[in-house]
Amino acid sequence: MSKLPVLTKNNEFQRVYSKGKYSASAFLVIYVLPNRFEKTRVGITTSKKVGNAITRNRMRRLIRENLRYLSDRLIRGIDLVIVARKAEDTANAEIIGKELRYLLHKMDVLDREKEC
Repeated sequence: MSKLPVLTKNNEFQRVYSKGKYSASAFLVIYVLPNRFEKTRVGITTSKKVGNAITRNRMRRLIRENLRYLSDRLIRGIDLVIVARKAEDTANAEIIGKELRYLLHKMDVLDREKEC
């Protein structure tokens, strides 16, 4: 499992926020926008509303870990921005993974042929 290409520049994030479609759940918001590349690029953001630096980094790690499991099932050619909402102490890898799969399914960016 190799690392996914990431969105790094502010204007890339702003383009996805303004022109992309989004869906939300209790812990996450996902924005999706088709890109002109053959790669799926991912950006993860957490605001200070999530908590202190330790909590924000933990949320990013949980999201990244769950994305590694789903990376081969993501369709190609999209920009994906995942925003972590205010976290509770109950947020763990299983809950974040379940919400991430639900939102990706809802946005129809998981490849149905590769489902387990």
